[in-house]
Amino acid sequence: MSFTSGTLGRSRWSDVYIAAFAQFFGALGTFLVMVTLVLALQQRGASGIEVSILVICEALPMVVLGKLIGRTVDRFDSRMLLVASGAGQVLACLALAQAQQFGAVIVGAIALSLVSGIAIPTRQALLPAMVIRDDLPKASAIGQTAGSAGMMLGPALAGFMVGGFGPKQTMELAALGFIATIVAGIALRTRRGGVAPAHASASETKTAWTLQSDRLLWSSVWGLTAVMAAISAVNVVLVFFIMRTLHSSEEVFGLVDSMWTVGLLIGAWAFSRTIRPATTDSALAIRLFAVLGAVSIAVIMVGSVRQALWIVPCYLIGGAQNGGLNVLTGTLLGRRVPAEARGRANAAMGMRVQAGALIGYIAGGVLLEISEPRWIVVGCGVLGVLTVLAVAPFVLRSARAAAPTPELAQVG
Repeated sequence: MSFTSGTLGRSRWSDVYIAAFAQFFGALGTFLVMVTLVLALQQRGASGIEVSILVICEALPMVVLGKLIGRTVDRFDSRMLLVASGAGQVLACLALAQAQQFGAVIVGAIALSLVSGIAIPTRQALLPAMVIRDDLPKASAIGQTAGSAGMMLGPALAGFMVGGFGPKQTMELAALGFIATIVAGIALRTRRGGVAPAHASASETKTAWTLQSDRLLWSSVWGLTAVMAAISAVNVVLVFFIMRTLHSSEEVFGLVDSMWTVGLLIGAWAFSRTIRPATTDSALAIRLFAVLGAVSIAVIMVGSVRQALWIVPCYLIGGAQNGGLNVLTGTLLGRRVPAEARGRANAAMGMRVQAGALIGYIAGGVLLEISEPRWIVVGCGVLGVLTVLAVAPFVLRSARAAAPTPELAQVG
């Protein structure tokens, strides 16, 4: 089963780099906002429950409105969606810069998450339309490199900005980064949805795609969701583990947290070079869960450290596996989902994975009230490994039953 575009004579690399530009600044702004809000709450003496509520609210719109967002991305012109969502990101960020009360921060975080939840799947759905099938792993790695650079710079910049200038000025800086989404919406030549030119073949147009109709994707997405539920409490607990248990500063937290994305950047390129035209979709799915097991082991290593800087090598290892995970899932979706359904597909995966993450976030906030951060981190890693072992048989069964990806004729 393969639905990557066969109508392009060659890949449109200028659009790939424009999308990567937007992904860099979007990731920079998102992580700058997220880490700034967490640090601001921690400075005010917020409880673990309050930090957990914030993280939950940042993920909630995609979980609740994922299906609607997916249909919106597939139905409306991608250029209009990118420009409108970019403007919404800027306004939400400026509003957060003025927010003082916890309730106002929560409302602003939900608003920012909602408009970002439209921009991200819109860019993701555009990528397979920009390149030919064999170039999809490379294009995905370019996007991951840009996103990783933004994710790497965001937490570190947040730590130094909050420590040196304060949360308000940091949020105003983040608003500038989201302007890139508007620029990309105007500059991209590749379009989909709305009045965008139809490139789908007649057979693709007739395909009524659903996640349930593709057992390989279905098992992979739900398995990924289960592992995310097991390990995502670390996102809530980490700031307390580094700053309270290990007695480190905001600057150290920002620096250490950025190391995950350094590894992510390395892993994206390393894994993209291992995916060949002959690599089957079943092999990609099996690799995906091997990578999830490695991520869980890295989390266990994080919980065992005695000094914050020892988290750096653990995060480099875990981040590299995370980078591979992103390339594998992006390639799998790009290959197996028809062009007209890619918005729904990306939203369907995002909705489920975010729901799994929400379970972890809630658990992290509750567990901080009754347990030490170190043991929560270790427990998350152990639970992640056990979850991978539990879901692996279902993925292997689906991989054996999956239809092979047919070879596409050379284009151009």
